[in-house]
Amino acid sequence: MKQDSSKKYIQMKNLIGKTLALVFFFSFMISIHGQTVFSDQIFKENIKTVELYPENNRLGEPLIFLNDINSLILKFDELDSDYRVYAYTLIHCDAQWQMSDLSSNEYIDGYIESYIEDYQFSNNTKIPFIHYSLQIPNNYMQIRYSGNYILKVYPEGDDENPILTKKLYVVNPLCTIGGNIIASSNPEIRNTVQEISFKVNISALNSRFPSREIITQVQQNGRYDNQINQLKPLSILDGILDFDLQKENIFPGLNTFRFFDFSSLNYNSEYVYSINKSGNIDEIELLLAKSRANKPFKNEPTQFGKFYVETKNYEDVDTEGEYALVHFMLSSENPIPDGEVYLLGNFDLWSLSQKLNYDYSSQIYHTQVLLKQGYYSYQYAIKKKGKSKVDVATIEGSFFQTPNSYFIRVYYRAPGTTFDQLVGWQEIKNFDD
Repeated sequence: MKQDSSKKYIQMKNLIGKTLALVFFFSFMISIHGQTVFSDQIFKENIKTVELYPENNRLGEPLIFLNDINSLILKFDELDSDYRVYAYTLIHCDAQWQMSDLSSNEYIDGYIESYIEDYQFSNNTKIPFIHYSLQIPNNYMQIRYSGNYILKVYPEGDDENPILTKKLYVVNPLCTIGGNIIASSNPEIRNTVQEISFKVNISALNSRFPSREIITQVQQNGRYDNQINQLKPLSILDGILDFDLQKENIFPGLNTFRFFDFSSLNYNSEYVYSINKSGNIDEIELLLAKSRANKPFKNEPTQFGKFYVETKNYEDVDTEGEYALVHFMLSSENPIPDGEVYLLGNFDLWSLSQKLNYDYSSQIYHTQVLLKQGYYSYQYAIKKKGKSKVDVATIEGSFFQTPNSYFIRVYYRAPGTTFDQLVGWQEIKNFDD
């Protein structure tokens, strides 16, 4: 649907944002047995392009090591012309992203609340925005313990109404992890799945009851919906946890992520059908996508669902990168039964916020998303009612040889303590950088 002006578009988005704010907030505070489970979430429709990455590595994971001098960088845009004062804090969580028993004063050195002071106004963009940036930890706020943390950003004096929450990890590497990706021993599925076989050396922990004190998780790329959260070892011998399980540590290999690049608005790159700059909002139409489920595997460049903001038109993407409406279209002779189709990727923090609508006359699923100039990777996923794990293979296919990145995390709850330390982190992949 074409838009008449950037002002009209922002007004429309703000109205939708007010309507959905409470829905987003309550999805952020999912209750399990009376406990709040935190998640990556954007609570306002005009908050865009949320990034959290290690300094000097914009595509890196939101991970730092305890007592290291390096920090994480938070960046986001607010589609508006007026600057707002935003505060932030850190929430220490257990391995399942429930708030730990530690008080803020126990895990934070310095102020338990501070303010984002680094902001810039957009420069000569069709859609005005404020770009905010934060380095964490910093001189005002340092971290004492390893573990899972939620970085919460909210308006000054209103911490109950955050604009965004983002997961980050602080690792104290007290154990070592080694492993690889192997073919399944089950011949019926070995061509479509990947088995993660690994061992964890916990000798340095001196854990007397590792089955009670150790939690091991495996995550595929950046997804949380299909993450294995309570993986139990096959054996424990001489401080080595053996996870050569053959069944419990299997993931669908799926397919390479689809991608497109509109870092330049002067020409059509691969998978971009057209660029229309004649209106008050630039519009990008992607090539019509088709199911890849019954096609041979094709190895293409992939960023595993990540995005990278970049502009070849100007020098500073943070303030000069243009926003454009990107049109996604997926061909389907009939609507998919018993499920809704969503875009899956890190551009919306893997939150499945972008649902595609089916048009019977054109036999196409379609949606439009406002995105900042850059490189984006994504997949199409089916979400069925009552299912927490989305179905990607039905549209994208699944292959053993697909490049994937797996993150193994090891948590330790020491005797006499009531919180989970993150004592091990390892990436296992089946591709060369």
